[in-house]
Parts: sequence; structure tokens; C-alpha cells
Amino acid sequence: MSVSASGNRAVGEIPAGPAVRDLRDDDVDGRRSITFQMGMGGMMGGGDSPMSFTFDGEEFDADRIDQQVGMDTVEEWTIGNDSPMDHPFHLHVWPMQLLEVDGRELSEPVWLDVVNVPARSQVKIRVAFEDFGGRTVYHCHILDHEDRGMMGTVLAS
Repeated sequence: MSVSASGNRAVGEIPAGPAVRDLRDDDVDGRRSITFQMGMGGMMGGGDSPMSFTFDGEEFDADRIDQQVGMDTVEEWTIGNDSPMDHPFHLHVWPMQLLEVDGRELSEPVWLDVVNVPARSQVKIRVAFEDFGGRTVYHCHILDHEDRGMMGTVLAS
């Protein structure tokens, strides 16, 4: 069998997506804090590890709403990390604008899908809860930590 390139055509440039606005000048409709925590205690997540992996001391519960936000609002979240290791924070659906790392403000807008939260530190982000309503999750982007309970639910309505 022979393959011919005669039917191929040049592909043009990919069009730019919509510009993401800088949320630093937006009014903030709500502020909240969420903290990564690790500790000893129990066999979390149904495994055989004595480590606990939580947000604010709570292991993931699919039946619980951990954060309820309003649609078409901008919120500022402080994501803390009380543990001795970095944790990557991931929020499904909405991008995050990173504002500060351990109290140091960023000079330029930085948009991320996953934000690293350094050990024994904190970051500050802003999120525009627009375009998509409903229920989703945020979690540690280390799979083992997420699976062992380091995940929460957010409902935008």
C-alpha cells in the first residue's frame, strides 16, 4: 500500500483565543482560605498508609459541598500548606490568577491551571467564576494524595 501526500493542504495559524483579563483590579466578591494538611492518623483512603491527606482537616467526601461560590463573581483564595512538602493545587473548570507566593506579590499577571504551594507557605489566587456553573472539585495534583483524601468540592450557582 502506498501513501500519497497529494491530498494534504497547508494548515494556517491557530487563531488566538480570547484575552484573559487581569483580575487584580476587579472587585472581590468573597475571600476564603483552604489549607493542605498532612498528618499521622488512621488508615486514610482505604489504603494501608498511616498518613492523612486533607484540606482543612477534612478528608474528601463526595456528598459534601466544601466551597459554595456565586456565578459571575470573583473570589480571592488563600491556599495554605501546613505540611513539610510542596503540594500542587488544581481547580477544575476555572483558571486561577496567581497573585502572591508566601506574601510576595507578582508584578505581572500569571494564569495557571495548577499552582504549586510551597511547604509551610501559602499562595493567593483570584478566580472568576464565570461561564460554567455546577459542581466540580479542587485537589492536590499528586495522585496518591488526591486518592487518599486531599480533594474538595466546589459548587458554583
